Amino acid sequence: MLVSEAIATRRSMRTFKPDPVSRADVEWIIANATRAASNGNLQPWKLYVTTGLARERLSGAILKAIDAGDNGPGGEYDVYPKEFTPVYDQRRKLVGKQLYTVLGVPRGDAAGMLKQFRRNFLFFDAPVGMILCVERRMGGGQWIDCGIFLDQLMLLAREKGLHTCPQAAFSRYQHVVRRELGIPDDQIVICGLALGYADPDTVPNNLITERAPIGDFTTWFDT
Repeated sequence: MLVSEAIATRRSMRTFKPDPVSRADVEWIIANATRAASNGNLQPWKLYVTTGLARERLSGAILKAIDAGDNGPGGEYDVYPKEFTPVYDQRRKLVGKQLYTVLGVPRGDAAGMLKQFRRNFLFFDAPVGMILCVERRMGGGQWIDCGIFLDQLMLLAREKGLHTCPQAAFSRYQHVVRRELGIPDDQIVICGLALGYADPDTVPNNLITERAPIGDFTTWFDT
C-alpha cells in the first residue's frame, strides 16, 4: 500500500468487527511506528496496549464511573481551544452534525448522544485498545513527537488492512485509566486508540469528512 493510499483510506472508524488482531501484527505496527520523527530522538511516547479481558475491564471500569457520576478531576489538557473563531467553530459543528445525522440521532436527543459517547470507552468494540501517554516533564515539542507517533500507528494499521479511531475522550477519565493500567502520576493520558477490522461502508464508518483546500492555510513564497 502506498503512503498516499493509507492516508486517503484512514478514517476514524466507530464500528469494528469482533475479529481478533494478532499480537504479531500489533507489535509490527508499534515497532515500525517508532521510526516516527522525534526532536533530539527523545522518543517520549508511552503506550499501553489492552486486549481481551484487560480491554473489557478497562471499558467496564470507565462506564461504571460514568454511571456513578465519578468524573474525577477531568482531563489534564485542553482538547479544544477555550474560544473558537468562526472558521473552526463551523468545521466542528459541521462534522458533529454529519456524524449524528448518519447515526440517526436528532439534535437535542441527549440520551442518543450520551449512548454514542459511551461507545468511546468500549473502543467502539475494537479488539485492541491503546492508551497513549507522555511524561509530565515533557514540553510542547515532545507532544508534537507523540502526535507524529500516533499518526504512524494509524497509517501502519492501514498497511495491515486494519482501521483505527483516535479518542481524546479517554483523557476525561484519566483517573480511571491511570488506576486500571497502573499508569504513574508522572505521565499524562493523551488519548486512546481503537484498533481492529472495520467495514468502511457501514454506518457511521462511511462518513467522509471534508478537508479544507490548501489555499485556505498555505502561504507561498517564490523567488
